[in-house]
Amino acid sequence: MTTTYHIADIRNVALAGHGASGKTSLADALLFAAGATTRKGSVDDGTSTLDFDDEEKRRHFTIDCHLGHLAWNGRQVHLIDSPGYPDFIGNALSALAAVENVVLAVSGPAGIEVNTRRLFNEARRMGLGRFVAVTKMDADNVDYRADLEAIRETFGPSAVPFNVPVGQGPSFSGVIDVLQAHDDDPAGCPLPPSEAYQMLVEQIVESDEELMSRYLEGESIGVEELRKAAHDAIAAGKLVPVLCVCTKKDLGVKELLDLVTTCGLSPEDVHRFGTRGDEPEAPEEEILPAEDGTLVAQVFKTANDQFMGKLSFLRILTGKLTPETNLVNLRSGKTTKAGHVYVLQGKAQEEVPEAIAGDIVAIAKFDDLHVSDTVSNVGGNTTVARLKASPIHFPAPMVPRAVVPKAREDEAKISAGLAKIADEDPTFTIRRDAQTHELVISGMSDLHLDVVQQRLKNRYKLEMSTHIPHVPYLETISAPAEADYRHKKQTGGRGQFAEVHLRVRPVERGKGFTFTDAVKGGVIPNQYIPAVEKGVRERLDKGVISGNQVVDVEVEVYFGKDHPVDSSEHAFKTAAANAFRKAFEKAYPVLLEPIVSVEVTAPSSFFGDLSADMSTRRGHISGMDAQPGGQQTIQAVVPLAEMLSYASTLKSMTSGQGAFTMEMRGYEPVPPNVQQQIVDRYQKSRAGIEEE
Repeated sequence: MTTTYHIADIRNVALAGHGASGKTSLADALLFAAGATTRKGSVDDGTSTLDFDDEEKRRHFTIDCHLGHLAWNGRQVHLIDSPGYPDFIGNALSALAAVENVVLAVSGPAGIEVNTRRLFNEARRMGLGRFVAVTKMDADNVDYRADLEAIRETFGPSAVPFNVPVGQGPSFSGVIDVLQAHDDDPAGCPLPPSEAYQMLVEQIVESDEELMSRYLEGESIGVEELRKAAHDAIAAGKLVPVLCVCTKKDLGVKELLDLVTTCGLSPEDVHRFGTRGDEPEAPEEEILPAEDGTLVAQVFKTANDQFMGKLSFLRILTGKLTPETNLVNLRSGKTTKAGHVYVLQGKAQEEVPEAIAGDIVAIAKFDDLHVSDTVSNVGGNTTVARLKASPIHFPAPMVPRAVVPKAREDEAKISAGLAKIADEDPTFTIRRDAQTHELVISGMSDLHLDVVQQRLKNRYKLEMSTHIPHVPYLETISAPAEADYRHKKQTGGRGQFAEVHLRVRPVERGKGFTFTDAVKGGVIPNQYIPAVEKGVRERLDKGVISGNQVVDVEVEVYFGKDHPVDSSEHAFKTAAANAFRKAFEKAYPVLLEPIVSVEVTAPSSFFGDLSADMSTRRGHISGMDAQPGGQQTIQAVVPLAEMLSYASTLKSMTSGQGAFTMEMRGYEPVPPNVQQQIVDRYQKSRAGIEEE
């Protein structure tokens, strides 16, 4: 492929929508219709051009976003097929960040589903051109008018039909272009073309005052003029074309290509912004697409290829990229030569001599690049801060699991393997919990983490098990107290002796730990005071009542005794740890638990069930908002311990139509009855008593 086109000729299109809505089948059909592939791939047969990953073939759904390209009507079309299930929303958002147009697949039999709404709203926020393709028009139980009504109710009156079906279900035999003149309405159309024409034209002229005046005066407006006005209305977010397709029969596919290439948005139609430097308050600056000048390209996806190493997928925002271009990562400052520049057709890579603003390409072996990074070309005045693209925003992963290697010696290898997977997936994280010492992975759902686990096994031959991680509780005290402890041990040789008297006092939340030496008269020799502090600090880390870290306490050592022969640092450390434990237990200990702010969005019909469930989780509802499309958002404050398995409960409760976000709010005291349960559980585990 050689670059024989310009920025205005490029159409970047993401295929999005809920799982099982037919996006990948549509992508295969588009590539085949344009002659970009010689045979039409099939998801069911495992021959799809774009769903080529082994895990995707096994599960029969898209997990990552995959690239393809075609030429149509003199336009260069870059396609990105994105995953549909909310579990893999990160890859769908990556796809949206790289394009100007999104085709939302709505299954004719199933109608609009939860992820379709979410991605439609995200595309609107980003200013993308939006198209709706009603898929599987040949399936049983398709009701086109009901689908169109639901689309307009959910997405607004700007969603209007650009073509109408001839027949529906098994009798579906084609589509009729609404803008073309029709003397009579053909039989078998669930929506007459004349009725659809009126809906469409009224929506198009609404965003153009001059056209509106001419239309109201009864003037007939030509098809080409309407198409030009439709492009402008799509760019303004005031028009969402609705089309019908059937990939099995290849009906409506070429019509979709015609519409996207004639009325879709080019890279010049969507405004993208960036900042210079790393200051948080740096003003935004528009990145204007140009075929020459300084290169600005953003990484929207990375992948670890078995043969080529790390692949970084770039959306070129402005400038030109060639194999000779010297690249700099604006985040880290690291540089490399581009080397080879590829366009992708599924897993097939084709080397190109250059790529211009608007193109979507991949480069290999620049290991320092991560999703959202901006690359520029090295040269010119490097003292001037370069323009860095605004970061891609991803939801925080909400489902944590602690990892246990099947083979202990694999722990380091598993950490490295998971880190590589996390580099590819911005909604998957891995961390070592400093308090619980567990290796914790977090994802969007149990399914998401199951896929990660399977990929670890397939790629690196490593196996692990997971469990719900321990909650990082904290221990503190609510009253002052004092205690002493004498450590005396006599063996055959030199003995051990130390006596330590301590006072403990609570301090303001968040102040941490303070140690005070109030010893007078040298009753504890100065050389042993550090050992006293060390003994206390070690007990702070281990905890007293529940095995969790102690915080916000002041410890004062004020008296003690030593022995000229048997005293040692170890003896004083042991005595201090035990004196602190005794004082802590007298000081009315309190367990603190992490509290999170939660926002749950689901159809309004589930509001009662969600509210009741939140109450059983010791949650307090702090607010609620009605959202478009019959959605309701609930804000609540809930203990983290009650939310660790919430994702699966929400999915079950809302039939997969609910979503939630969660962020840390702070720590609050655990209710006494819950505290007693946690303490009892800890004491039993220490005593080796298994719970029933």
